[in-house]
Amino acid sequence: MASKLNISCGSCGYEDISKNAKKWCTICEEGFCGECEKYHKSMKVLSDHEMISIEDYRQIKNISVNLNCEIHGKKLDLYCKKHDAAICVFCLVCIPSEHKSCSSSDVISIDDASKNAKQSSALLYLEGTILTTVDNVKHCIKDREMALTNVDQDEQTIRKTITNTRKNLNECLDNLERKLLVDLQSKHGNCKSKIIKILNQLRQMEKEVEILKEQTIQMKSFASDLQVFLGTRQLNKTISETIGSLKEEIRDYTNDNMEIEMNRVISSLVNEIKQFGEIRVIETMAIYLQLKDAKIDQAQIQIHGFSRSIQNVNLKLKQKFDIKGSIQAITGCIVLPDDRIIIADYYGSGKLMEYNNNGQHIRDIPVSNEPFSLTLVDTDCIAVTYGLSEYLEIINTKNTSDRKRVNCSSYCLGISYQDQKLYVLVKQQGIVVMDLNGTTLNTIDIDVYNVVNITTTIDRIYYTNYNSNTVQCCSMTGQEIWVFSDRSISNPRGLSVDSNQNVFVVGQTSNNLTVIQHDGKDCTVLLTDRDGLKAAYAVNYNRQKKIICVGYKAGSVALYQVS
Repeated sequence: MASKLNISCGSCGYEDISKNAKKWCTICEEGFCGECEKYHKSMKVLSDHEMISIEDYRQIKNISVNLNCEIHGKKLDLYCKKHDAAICVFCLVCIPSEHKSCSSSDVISIDDASKNAKQSSALLYLEGTILTTVDNVKHCIKDREMALTNVDQDEQTIRKTITNTRKNLNECLDNLERKLLVDLQSKHGNCKSKIIKILNQLRQMEKEVEILKEQTIQMKSFASDLQVFLGTRQLNKTISETIGSLKEEIRDYTNDNMEIEMNRVISSLVNEIKQFGEIRVIETMAIYLQLKDAKIDQAQIQIHGFSRSIQNVNLKLKQKFDIKGSIQAITGCIVLPDDRIIIADYYGSGKLMEYNNNGQHIRDIPVSNEPFSLTLVDTDCIAVTYGLSEYLEIINTKNTSDRKRVNCSSYCLGISYQDQKLYVLVKQQGIVVMDLNGTTLNTIDIDVYNVVNITTTIDRIYYTNYNSNTVQCCSMTGQEIWVFSDRSISNPRGLSVDSNQNVFVVGQTSNNLTVIQHDGKDCTVLLTDRDGLKAAYAVNYNRQKKIICVGYKAGSVALYQVS
């Protein structure tokens, strides 16, 4: 908020007079009371100084704009167009000077350079850069808030997992303990029963031998010699039979000792496991946390009044190469900022392939289904639709395991990325607008029955209708801007837009590449079947490198420099 403090008159202050200023001179950077303002205006040399109200000055008081040369400390009264720099007189005359070779037409007065500055493209770019940066920061804040929520949820999930694991482990151990105790009781009973059986037999024999012993003593004391003679032999026979019977009975008996062998897993749990578990932090690239370069983003914005004539568009072939494998139609292609080329083959091999700009195959990118359409989200991030599979994925091309799946209500074909949003052609719905987390923000209700491809700019949506042979342009709310039709374009498929909102479109059956003027009123055919273009399905224009990539049905890719 602007400060409400009074601004003193600078001129009066020099004479130790305190007066509140009513106006502010943007050149002198000083406040003036009413009388001093009149005196200031009356001086011819100061007559062109711009005066603003103190209220207006309070709005810009905290904006620091240096009006003096940082090198020489003199007033910046010149502008060098060649170096795009505000300079002072000394910047021209001092030796050495980077402006020594600048001509008189290169250096103009700062007043001429600053005329209509509020309507300049530079200010428009600045405003766009600020708006883009604000949106980027808000998006990043939202992403980190989501990340904070996710990490809290992870903590709760892990805590619950630990508790449940301990509970399940306790229940498992209790159950195992019960089973083991039952087994112990059974085996202990068997061992006791076996020992008690032989023990009873021995005790019975002990009683019988004691009886024989008593009989022998009595016989010795009271029987006749004949009775002793015969009794001795009879008792010997009896005891021999008893001993023989017992020997036979206990011959195969064994001693049973019980011991326990703990399950090795249980033993490991007790002796070797030193911790209940390990909490790991898995770092993956935050593909949705992207603070994009505002200058790159601004390259997508058309500055009206600077539209280039499509009659002056020229193409120069840079490279042409064939794709490996059985290709029926290249349905999508992208030229990445680092010159890598990503190619989608939906109808043939069902692969997503990566090539360099010399036509060398780098690798096949793992995908979960047949890829149909592609769009660039950021330097290392793309979004891919899978046609009839009714979902899309956001994939990090440097770390393909880092990806996010977004389900759609019906099968989705064309896709485009703009201003942190995905625009997806979803059959039976229209153009679905969603954020990078897959949350639907809006649905643009247009007839997409015969539409398979889409592209966007900062304020427009473009799509092709292969049945009506038209290219259509609408606003971000779906309001029709123009519909283009020309007999030179038959069965239009892929399309892409340059920085001036001129539209490149390929005709599948007309075998050509055409550029349509930004207002939809004119077109120029750039490539035909004489250039080898046959059944083209995909086209992508890289606005920063000014390179156009065209995919052919036969499995060929051509790169052209646009000039």
